[in-house]
Amino acid sequence: MNSNLADFQGRFPATQWVTLGSTWTLRDTDQDATRVPLVMLPGAGGTGDTFYRAIDTLRERRRVVSVSYPAVDDVNHLASGLLVVLAKAGIDHFDLFGSSLGGYLAQLCALREPSRVRRVMFANTFLDATWLQRKIPRNALMAKPADEHLAVTLTQLRALPEDTAAKSDFKRTMLHLVGTDQTAEMAKASLLAVLGASPLPEVEFPASKLAVLDAEDDPVVDEPTRQAMRDRYAASAQYRLTTGGHYPALLNPDAFQAALLEHFRSE
Repeated sequence: MNSNLADFQGRFPATQWVTLGSTWTLRDTDQDATRVPLVMLPGAGGTGDTFYRAIDTLRERRRVVSVSYPAVDDVNHLASGLLVVLAKAGIDHFDLFGSSLGGYLAQLCALREPSRVRRVMFANTFLDATWLQRKIPRNALMAKPADEHLAVTLTQLRALPEDTAAKSDFKRTMLHLVGTDQTAEMAKASLLAVLGASPLPEVEFPASKLAVLDAEDDPVVDEPTRQAMRDRYAASAQYRLTTGGHYPALLNPDAFQAALLEHFRSE
């Protein structure tokens, strides 16, 4: 168990919201409705708590709301549900950070309701999921029982090395979340959502309000897909980390937090 994560979860209790037939989980560092929050969207693996270290740093300057997804396997339904649940929680305007699947959803939300989104950062993400759709047939995953998919994921996580403090923290954190807070059904649905994603048009925000972050050693999103994001938003701030893999919030926390503090430095 990750005791640091457990302490974080205890200090900032999660709330659940039912909308469009699905239950969303939000963790809010500050219930002050007058403060514009930074909303953080995770990838398909894990929950909003994968950002726990960054949130603990950011909360000194910003109200932060992290999101954990319900077991919904369609990106369009996820985006619709997210926009509704934030409104139900009294969050009408917000800054938006998204990683991987969350980065795709952040693009969708900014395209659908741009007046609600002030600034965005797309991290370790994609505008076109073709690279992954070629590797993992969606129909094959649909046919696989959720528990079987989870078992494979947990086997992979347990085999990860722990030769650095960051890698050890990453492994403990993911094993704390995957299969518990993120159920087997949630984990499968999130990956199915990515595998059903269609290419997105450009988010036409001023360059100063948009940023792209990625890591050179990301083993999930391939280099051409990362480059496509950089090229599309070439005029925006670009945070290119040398390390951090697909989870720089845990594997390169100092550089990750510095990027967020710079882009989302004030309310």
